[in-house]
Amino acid sequence: MIEFKKKDKYRFWYSPLFLGILFCLLVLFSYNMVGLVGKERETSKQKELALNKLDAYKNREQSLSEDILKLKTEEGVESAIREKYQVTKNGEKMVQIVDDTSTSTNSENTPKEHGLWAFLKKLFTK
Repeated sequence: MIEFKKKDKYRFWYSPLFLGILFCLLVLFSYNMVGLVGKERETSKQKELALNKLDAYKNREQSLSEDILKLKTEEGVESAIREKYQVTKNGEKMVQIVDDTSTSTNSENTPKEHGLWAFLKKLFTK
């Protein structure tokens, strides 16, 4: 009789209701695992972007540090001022090159007139 009661206990664990609930839980956990894998891939991409950005910031910091060290010298200050403000020392001369686009003739800029009135105007102005 004890064996019969033991079999009755195990009957619930193998019942279709319990197996259905267990299957639903398995599907739910599987679905969540797929979502976690996608999130892990996205996190890896974000990590790579952050590391690339960090490298760029480190390179920029290094170049700015070099510029600061350069500006601590007299030659560095002089070159920075010359580059920014285009100045010369006493006794030096500066040559400035200007494009010659502003000296075009008026006939190129104004549209040509057509007709009898333009012909008479042209005839008497020359």
